[in-house]
Amino acid sequence: MSSLFYGLEIAKTGLSVAQQAISITGNNIANADTVGYTRQRLVTQAIDSCYTTRILESGSTGGGVEVVLIDQIRSEYLDKQIREEFAALGESSTRAEEMEFIETILNETSDSSISSVLADFFNSLSELSTDPSSEEIRTNVQQNAIQLTETLNYNYNQLVEIQDSYNEAMKVTVDTINNLLTNIASYNEQIYSYELSGQQANELRDARNVLLDELSELVNIEYWETSEGKQIVTIEGVELVNHTDATLLETSADQTGVVSGQTGYYSIYYEGTTTEFAYSSGELQAYKNLRDGNSVDGMGIPYMLSSLNTFAQSLAEEFNAVHETGYTMPYDSVASQTGIDFFEIPSGGYGDITAGNISVSAEILDNVNNIAASSELIDLSASNTQEGNNEVALELLALTSSTSLSMIGNFEDYLASFVVEVGIESASCQRMLESQEAIVKNLENRRESISGVSLDEEMINLISYQYSYSAASRVLTAIDEALDTLINSTGIVGR
Repeated sequence: MSSLFYGLEIAKTGLSVAQQAISITGNNIANADTVGYTRQRLVTQAIDSCYTTRILESGSTGGGVEVVLIDQIRSEYLDKQIREEFAALGESSTRAEEMEFIETILNETSDSSISSVLADFFNSLSELSTDPSSEEIRTNVQQNAIQLTETLNYNYNQLVEIQDSYNEAMKVTVDTINNLLTNIASYNEQIYSYELSGQQANELRDARNVLLDELSELVNIEYWETSEGKQIVTIEGVELVNHTDATLLETSADQTGVVSGQTGYYSIYYEGTTTEFAYSSGELQAYKNLRDGNSVDGMGIPYMLSSLNTFAQSLAEEFNAVHETGYTMPYDSVASQTGIDFFEIPSGGYGDITAGNISVSAEILDNVNNIAASSELIDLSASNTQEGNNEVALELLALTSSTSLSMIGNFEDYLASFVVEVGIESASCQRMLESQEAIVKNLENRRESISGVSLDEEMINLISYQYSYSAASRVLTAIDEALDTLINSTGIVGR
């Protein structure tokens, strides 16, 4: 049979484990609000009996309890699932936010929107058709035309600036990805070294998990641990982290901005190679799509610039075609002329006109009398004064309601369609974001229910461990009293 001293050892293990459990509970409570902290629990097992012979086996007593490890309560399945959704959330969140910002740039509900100044220009043409000789009305046409071109210029330049900002955002995102990859590799080394001792590096794993969460919002990742405990992180099948080694990315300003023609746009390569980095979602993908998207189903800044350019080219070509046939009003020593352009034509022709460079012609800017409203020559000094007519002004006005204009059909309808497309895309992005947020929120709640610290649960555990500690202490006291009787009272009878 085992001695009382063996019982002391058993009670000691109970005290030790209960004390360690109380410490872990305290650590959980202290980190209840720590971002990325995973609640821990003590994994214990019974100690085998120190007696191994078959003769004493039936009477042998276990050796107490020992700590196997301090484990984290975490679901690898939920971690992988939530990080897959993080990539979609990062992309939809960035895109929704930026599309909403683009809507504020276009600002179609204000009096300074393209639609509003276009309407003002058309109204002034209507007035011109009723009184083509009025210098005041001609000035109004000139000023509204200037305002229209300047508004187009402003919106175009604002969109180009935003496109540039997305280009820079891509570089910043790549730098952040590199930093995260480097830190993950560093944590891998620390975790691996620490766990060689047989203990689990819980706090280091928590820190690494936070980095994996952050990385998964920027770009789509896959990851796993080998049987040796070495972590691998891949993107589109390419290893970016292999245990302690990180393959970094680099940007090269070797691209030209789609439509805008801006230089210095970044390509992303694996560091030290000319192989382009492949990715398919996350914030990085959102910035790329916004910077380079030039289709209605992949709408980005280039698509918006193309739409505005088409509008500007059609505006200049259609108005010039009519205006060139008319005759200007004579002024000072300048006779009535024909063949005057209303909008400036670049040296490369109408194809070089953009919403960013469209402008009223120099002749119209020089003098409002150069607005051609008459289909006949005007000669106010002739004996039979030729005052002209309003036929060209009426033809210009007719353009405002025409539905058969080349490239766009109708000015106002085309512009309204463009604005609606942007608005629908923005609304769609908002809906996708709301849906993705709901998915991620559900997954986060599920993960929190498993990994998060519940103060109520921890307090219950604390009371339980307190009773365990008290009970183990009582065992020690009982054995101490038995030993006292054995040592101090045995063999004194009859003295």
